[in-house]
Amino acid sequence: MSLEEKIEKLKELTARQISLTNLCVELELNAYEVLGLIKELRDSGINIIMQKKDDDIYMFNHGERELSQENTYKFQTDESNEFKFVAISDTRFGSKHQQLSILNDIYMKAYALGYNNVILCGNISEGIYPLTNVYAEGNFLADTLAQVDYITEHFPYIEGMKTYFITGAKDEKHLKANKINIGKRISDARPDMIYLGDTSCTVTIDKANMLVFSPKLAKTYTVSYRPQQQIDSFRSEDKPDILLYGGLLQMEKFTYRSVECISVPSVCGTTKEMNDKRYSNTIGAWYVTVETDKYGNLRSVRAMDSVYYKTTKDDYTRPKVLRLEKKGKKSGE
Repeated sequence: MSLEEKIEKLKELTARQISLTNLCVELELNAYEVLGLIKELRDSGINIIMQKKDDDIYMFNHGERELSQENTYKFQTDESNEFKFVAISDTRFGSKHQQLSILNDIYMKAYALGYNNVILCGNISEGIYPLTNVYAEGNFLADTLAQVDYITEHFPYIEGMKTYFITGAKDEKHLKANKINIGKRISDARPDMIYLGDTSCTVTIDKANMLVFSPKLAKTYTVSYRPQQQIDSFRSEDKPDILLYGGLLQMEKFTYRSVECISVPSVCGTTKEMNDKRYSNTIGAWYVTVETDKYGNLRSVRAMDSVYYKTTKDDYTRPKVLRLEKKGKKSGE
């Protein structure tokens, strides 16, 4: 068995809890050699947890899952004490209901309006389903790596514009099935796409705090219930100034407990799962301007909504890659 084969076998064996003793037997290696392979995997970003128990060491492979959820990122306002960004969510690449044409249009509008930052609030992919799942036929890309490659190739690129994104419940399907963190994979392949973490990230804009969040709980029939529930869970000293809430397929802006809450709509057509669960699905984007005072504290949040009332049937069969360079050369049209 070659070294590469032993590493792959090690990944498979540690997909369930297993002892160091049994690993040595299965791989026909001594303890030091096995621990050396474990170190190689951990150095490559594979999170293998080890715990001493009953005079042995037990291991479990969490794959590329981030074990710490304390994700943070910093932005600075411009000379006018403003930070402008476009908020989107649920692009659901890999689904037959994805709307790349609408996504391209959002990016072109952002470029025309002078917005250089896009924040995507989870579910950049549709995720994957086993063949026995009724929703599997809704995907035109059924493989994790195929979805990663498609996203890195087809996601809009405009020179000077950055996309900051978290992963959501749909993206987590790749972790559960294949132990692959697609957020890291996409960000590694696309320098203009910055991965902020799984499920949430606390973003500071000067001294103002904004929580970018994608829930793992199901959508409710009351539009504002989930965001209000989230805000209620914060202690007064932990409340963000702004809550950017994706994953609910809805568009709403309100203030609750002094938190400016923005529910971010999808950029995907209505799927069979949405229909079966009676989920309403608003498609669009928010064009947001955050203003701080001279001390860096939040002064105001202005948000302009942009709704798309009509989708393109089978848009996935006619993908157009948007690449816009500073010289004005545009491809994909």
